[in-house]
Amino acid sequence: MFDRIATTYDLLNHTLSGGIDIIWRKKLARMVPVDAKDYLDLATGTGDQLIAVCRERPGIKKATGMDLSEGMLAIGREKIPGLALRQDISMVTGDAMDLPAEDNSFDAMTMSFGIRNVEDVPKALSDIHRVLRPGGKALIMEFAMPTNPVVRAGYSLYFRHILPTVGGWVSGDKSAYAYLNQSAEAFAQGEAFCTLMKEAGFGEVSFTPLTFGIANIYQGVKR
Repeated sequence: MFDRIATTYDLLNHTLSGGIDIIWRKKLARMVPVDAKDYLDLATGTGDQLIAVCRERPGIKKATGMDLSEGMLAIGREKIPGLALRQDISMVTGDAMDLPAEDNSFDAMTMSFGIRNVEDVPKALSDIHRVLRPGGKALIMEFAMPTNPVVRAGYSLYFRHILPTVGGWVSGDKSAYAYLNQSAEAFAQGEAFCTLMKEAGFGEVSFTPLTFGIANIYQGVKR
């Protein structure tokens, strides 16, 4: 599915969110530890979150973007070299449930709007925990359903009807954007997701709501 929409993915992300996704990614990037040296971005797509982190954390030495979609990765590989980033950056194919990395490989890990697409979330969280070094930080951003009934009604209208129509028109794949709302509504969120992180072995687990609760940033530290 993501290979099919790769060429219009960045444009639609920024347009359909009114640019708020850029603000969210920057906020997440600023939560990455300043002393991180080896960094992993899972479900990296075309690399927008990885780029934001590398800009905010120039002390990172090696940054790895990982995704299952070769179409997305190919676009990321094209745009990153022209950004004059300091880090050694690689964009590689990888499955969040079976990460192609050694134990204790990374100081920090981010994953933006990808965890809900994983078939076995507890397995993915356990493998993320495995590849982080002790004290390493996991930061996961994902859509959520607002608790305020007015905001929730507007959110549902937009994500169920407007986004699939516009996204489908531009990308040529309406089903991909209908899936966005369906997966967001079905996904565990808030304290329920924090519980999954704790069960995977993370400590200091918490979440930060974004923009009236339409997304959350979850964080946890490998004990």
